[in-house]
Order: sequence, then structure tokens, then C-alpha cells
Amino acid sequence: MTADEKKAESDKVAAKVLNLGLKGRKIFIYNALPDEVETKDLIAALAADNDIYLPVVDGEDMLLARYGEELSEGAYGIYEPDGKRYFAEEIAPDVCITPLRAFDAKLNRLGRGKGYYDRFFAAAECKKIAIAFDCQKADEIPTDAHDIKMDAVITASETYLK
Repeated sequence: MTADEKKAESDKVAAKVLNLGLKGRKIFIYNALPDEVETKDLIAALAADNDIYLPVVDGEDMLLARYGEELSEGAYGIYEPDGKRYFAEEIAPDVCITPLRAFDAKLNRLGRGKGYYDRFFAAAECKKIAIAFDCQKADEIPTDAHDIKMDAVITASETYLK
């Protein structure tokens, strides 16, 4: 995808997420890597009416830190808040917006292979929404017993639901 195509699809995905009417929630969302749906503007828009938390990698765990803190480059080149870190069960986010490498219509998600999100979701009772580019849809994603399905996957042109 070109940079313009990524921007256009990211904007459409963000508009769909904002139309979900999320207000007064605790939302866990990621800072995007270059090959993921861009989240910078989405995070800022969601922060107007919600408590926003971003992931912080700590060894084998993915912790949460409140958005709005100073950011610095962390594991895998992802910018993370410098503030206090929380375990998923301490914050109990209502909604978790997650990236992916690929997905299928059965709401299986293929991540980067380290299992951070699957371990996080095993500890967090949240609505799991993946956001993706249309081209990331696959016919079938191989799964293991520890893989956790999404409740929804939102792309620029489709919304896949349980």
C-alpha cells in the first residue's frame, strides 16, 4: 500500500471506531507501527471522552500506561508512555483496540508471533476490536489453543462481528 492508501484506509477505520459511540470508557489502544492502521488521530479523538491506555512491553508481559504521559521509544521501536504501569486486571479496560498482521472472517487474528495480546486478553475481560486494512483479510488463519478470537474486526470497507 502507498502512504496515501494507508492514510485513507486508516481515516475510514478511525471514523467507524468513533461512530461506535465510545464515551466514558477505559480504552486500551496501540501506537501504530508503519505497517499497521494508524492510530495517532484516533487516540487523540477518543481521549476527549475516555480514559486511554497504551501498551508497554515489560519482558513477557504487556502492561498498560495512561495516555498523556511523555512517550519514549520502547520495545520493538514502539513509543510507550513513561508513567505508571498497570496490569490488565488493575485497569479492567472496557474496550481493547488491537493491531494485527492478518485476520479471517471467523475473527481469528494473526499477530506478530510473540503472544503479547493473547496473554493480555486472557487476563482482561474487554470487548476485543481489531482494526485492519482490507488487504489483511485471509481465507483462514491457523490457530492454536491459546489464540483468542476478536469480538469484531473493523476495516475501511467491512465490519466483521461475532
